[in-house]
Order: sequence, then structure tokens, then C-alpha cells
Amino acid sequence: MNLKQIFGALFVAAFMLSLAAVPASAGSVGYKIGVQSGTTSDTYAAESLPNAVVHGFDTIDLALAALKQGDVQFVMGDLPTLKYYEAEADSGVSVVASFGAEDFGIGVPLGESELLDAINMALGEVISSGDYDAIFAVSFGNEIVVLTDDTDASTATMYPDTTAGGKLDGILQDNGTIVFGSDTTYPPFESLDEDGNCVGFDCDIADAIAGKLAAHYGLDNFSATMKTKTWDELLAFTYDDYDLTLSAMTKTVQRAEQTQFTRAYYSSKQGILGTPDSPTITGVDDLNTLVDVADEDEGGLPGLSLLVSAGALGAIALRRRH
Repeated sequence: MNLKQIFGALFVAAFMLSLAAVPASAGSVGYKIGVQSGTTSDTYAAESLPNAVVHGFDTIDLALAALKQGDVQFVMGDLPTLKYYEAEADSGVSVVASFGAEDFGIGVPLGESELLDAINMALGEVISSGDYDAIFAVSFGNEIVVLTDDTDASTATMYPDTTAGGKLDGILQDNGTIVFGSDTTYPPFESLDEDGNCVGFDCDIADAIAGKLAAHYGLDNFSATMKTKTWDELLAFTYDDYDLTLSAMTKTVQRAEQTQFTRAYYSSKQGILGTPDSPTITGVDDLNTLVDVADEDEGGLPGLSLLVSAGALGAIALRRRH
């Protein structure tokens, strides 16, 4: 097959896929929304925005790139992260709406009750000591701390001992470090600096928890390590080469079937990011609007330009949800 035939085949494939993206009503299309696959925003769009054309990306950065070049009209994600991108110089994007409420938790392997209790105790001390407020200010500036207290009768009120032989015992006695799995592409919660060090709110929370564990158990040279994992790897909850999950992960009923969650360490909302070229909306419900094909610049073929540019970006396969 020569080069001309290859490009022809690619164009036909892209064209057919874009046709598949058109809603059942050929006279209207839904808004094009970018999300990071597997996130709370992804789930929300699938369940609550049946008319939207939802495109999943490996990372929030890829979704943002698609927004800036006009391949999607909005990006949905955690509000603090969207604000982070809005604040960048000459970002060209802005938060146009927020909605919902969610609490982030630290994931602990099922069955590791001693580890869960120890982390809850350490986290509680970070919060009550005032360390939490200081850490919060570093990442979020003058924003008011609003943290849900979702502790209950089952939340630990004292540190467990280390004689049970579980994961906690191994972490404290053998390793000299506690390893948190994290998708380090999600500022301001976690990202890597030029030297490969993890920086951000979650990284600082990990260090603070390690400090409280070291103080209680009398450990020297004990520290936290943030191990980079993809979001899909974290959602598998294998805990094969890391001890816990600390990655701006929303506590959901579905995820709680595969992992235990600590008390909330951050409370947030979802947000919607747009550009000056995005349609005007007043809230998340507007994203379910259907638009006449005649009003679409792409002549009723949503997804065609996205398919071409997303390949250059290295995005994952895109999908249309109804």
C-alpha cells in the first residue's frame, strides 16, 4: 500500500468513526466534552449527560490541549485542578461553572485494618495540629479550608500496635518508607518537578503522615515515597508495588468495593472549563443541550478534527456515550 492509499484509508476510518459519533437524531448534536478517563467527571457525564459527546483522555493535560485547539468545547474535572490551569499565564481558559460535592480519601488495601487505623490516626493528627491548614495554604493560597469530617464510630481513636503481622508491621519495621501510589500528572495535587520530585498538596500530605507515624512509633529516617502510576493502574487497586493510594481520589461506593478509604483529607467540587469560543452555559445541566447541526461549524461531523489531532497528542481511543 502506497502513502496515498494509507492516508486515504486513515481518512475513511476517521470519517466513519465521526459518523458513529453523531447522535441518533441526525438534525442535532451534543456538546463535546473532554474528561480524564475513569474519573468522577467521566462517570458523571456517562450517567447524567446522555446527549453530550464525551471524549476520554489518558490525562487531564491531553483534555486541556483538546480544549485549547477547539476539538472539545468544555473540559470537566476537579475544580481545584481546573482553577490551577485557569491561573496559568495566557491560559486562554476559564472555569465557567461548578457543581456537586465530593470528598477525597486515601486508599488502603482491603483487609488491612491496622494500616487503615494508623493512617486515620496520623491524618487526624495532621488536621488537628494545624499542619493541615499550613499545607493547604501552600497549594491553594487564600482559599478557605472546607474539609468534611466524615469520621464515625468505626474510625480509629488510637494507634494500633505492630504485632499483627500485616502490611503496617512490614512498612514500619522493614522498609523505612511508606509508598503511596499516585498519578503524578494532576496539579496542584501531584506533579513532578524538573528533578523528578513529587510536588503538590498530596505529596505534602504524604510527608506529614509519614512524620506522624515516625513520631508515634519512634522511627528514625522514616519517610514517604510517591510512586508514579497511571490512573487506570490506580483504579485496579492491586497495591502490588505500593502500599496506599494518594491521588486526589474521590471516595465512591463503587471504589469502596475494591479498597478501603480513610477519612476525608480534601473536600472539593467538580468544575467545567471553557474558552472564549465555548458556548455560553449557566450550569452543568446546560451540557446536556442538543444543538442543531446547522449551527455547528463542522457541518454535523463532531469528532472528525478531534480524531485527527488526538492521534498527534497520543490520546487514548475516544468514545461516544448515549
